[in-house]
Amino acid sequence: MLGRMFQPISRSDALRIASHALVNGAKGGRLICHDTQPDNCRIYQTQTEPCWYIYAPWSDHKEVMMLRSSRVILVGKLTGIIHYDGSAQDEG
Repeated sequence: MLGRMFQPISRSDALRIASHALVNGAKGGRLICHDTQPDNCRIYQTQTEPCWYIYAPWSDHKEVMMLRSSRVILVGKLTGIIHYDGSAQDEG
């Protein structure tokens, strides 16, 4: 059916999608969801749709051993697609 509209992805849907993207070692970690790109987040890739910015734990268990950038997962607000999963470029 042409022109069918879908409900946008809610904050809770985005958190669920991001939690499924985490490997077992990072599951259970704290996820923080932002409606827009936080000021200290430096993602230079252009997104094709508005996204939820979800800060998540890294899965390599080095959280307390080193200074590093935060992990951010971008979930599309219209499609629920993960557009980016990587560094927020916010180290330091």
